[in-house]
Amino acid sequence: MNQIVEAFRHSQDMLFSALDGHDSDAIFEASQKLSNAAAQLGTIDKSELEPNLRPLLSEADELMQASIYRLRFLRDHSSTRLQLLAGWRESQANTYSGAASSR
Repeated sequence: MNQIVEAFRHSQDMLFSALDGHDSDAIFEASQKLSNAAAQLGTIDKSELEPNLRPLLSEADELMQASIYRLRFLRDHSSTRLQLLAGWRESQANTYSGAASSR
C-alpha cells in the first residue's frame, strides 16, 4: 500500500516538473503516469489505510489543486500567445479571409 501512495506522489512531482518546464510532451507523459497511479490508488480500501499515510494523501490533494491552477495558467497563457500570433487587434483577428486576400 505504501508503494501505491508513493507512486502516486512521485507521479504528481513529475507532473509539476513538466508543468513548470512548459514541456507539452513531458506533461502528456506525466499525466498518463498520474492517471495510472490514481487508478491504483482508487483500489485501496480506505478503512485499511495506514494512519501514517493519511497526511501524505492530504498533501496529495493539495498538490492536485495546485496542478489545476498551473494548468489553468498554462491554458490562459497559451490562449493569449495564440491570439497574439494570430494578429489579434482591436477585437478582430487578422485571418486569411476573402477580404484580406483581395489586397
